[in-house]
Amino acid sequence: MSGRQLLRGITRCLEQLLAPGVCCGCGCDPGSSSVLCTSCQARIHPIPNPCQHCGQPNPLAGIICPACRLNPPRWQKMIAPLQYQGITRDYLLQLKHTQATHLAKGLCRHTLAAFRQNWPRPQVLLPVPLHRERLLERGYNQAREIARIWSADLDIPVDRHALTRTRATALQSGLSANQRAQNVRLAFTYSPRQAYRHVAVIDDIVTTGSTVDEITRQLHQAGVEFVEIWALARAYRR
Repeated sequence: MSGRQLLRGITRCLEQLLAPGVCCGCGCDPGSSSVLCTSCQARIHPIPNPCQHCGQPNPLAGIICPACRLNPPRWQKMIAPLQYQGITRDYLLQLKHTQATHLAKGLCRHTLAAFRQNWPRPQVLLPVPLHRERLLERGYNQAREIARIWSADLDIPVDRHALTRTRATALQSGLSANQRAQNVRLAFTYSPRQAYRHVAVIDDIVTTGSTVDEITRQLHQAGVEFVEIWALARAYRR
């Protein structure tokens, strides 16, 4: 067992011992059965009137924004309830880079209503994979952690092996939208053990959408008819 794996096991034990006795965000008494205290919850902001296609704020009434009516994305639906800014951004960066996997539970439970009311439910949750080199370096995949929690709460199975990242790619942060798209081009393969028609691709953040667009392209080519993108947060379009 590696040092990272041992640390991950200790972290999970601490999560089980402490929750829900302390707030996952700040460590104070949450004052209820919630995993986030009321102060931390108040600083996490939802996206107002999100478009069901792109997840961006919809300036008009309805479920599809004008931009998606003219140029719909490759996937069929997106649910990413939180604004990627402020404390939410801080939490997600900690989740991704500092072993703070306990924050996944707080954010997943905080956003659960948005996914619970979604119908029909997908057959399976497919976490966005890390390349094996990055997985060994980091010790965990935050998308898998999120998928594990939603799977338990929503009673939807997770398939951790259907999607594979076949080549190491540069970090997406700091790249332009075009560079991001080129960076992940042909970086994934889809080899499910059974045929799926309706899936949800799980990630922590959607920024330009380049990663999930490439994955969706692979899924559609393999015969998946309806692809949903589920994430905790959505970066606003600039």
